[in-house]
Amino acid sequence: MTLSLHEHSSADEPSLVHMWLHVSGLGSVRFHTAPDDSVELALDQPHGDYDMDECGRVVVASAPQAFPMSGFLGQSIRAVRHIVDRHPDAEIGLVLEFDRGRVSVLNLADELVVTDRGLPDETGLSSR
Repeated sequence: MTLSLHEHSSADEPSLVHMWLHVSGLGSVRFHTAPDDSVELALDQPHGDYDMDECGRVVVASAPQAFPMSGFLGQSIRAVRHIVDRHPDAEIGLVLEFDRGRVSVLNLADELVVTDRGLPDETGLSSR
């Protein structure tokens, strides 16, 4: 798995721009936020680092062990479900179900968010 992270001096932590899962028999699948608030998936190779002048820089590297998806490397994806914001009825992400757990990948206000925590009921989010 490879990540691209936006680093800026005004931010405490870098923000996730892209995530690539390297899937056996398929290739590199890029996860990215889409203009319609969904998560876009595409077959695509990771790009290199690049500078954004006063806006910071984007660094591309292997995911650290603490990244929520890292614990599932080598496991098969058993199911994929859509995450829907029930209020505008918009698809905003995916739940990837593995042999021993699940990870949610969401587009929250144009930020790519990856979490291994469940979706609380009071958020108005559901999976289908």
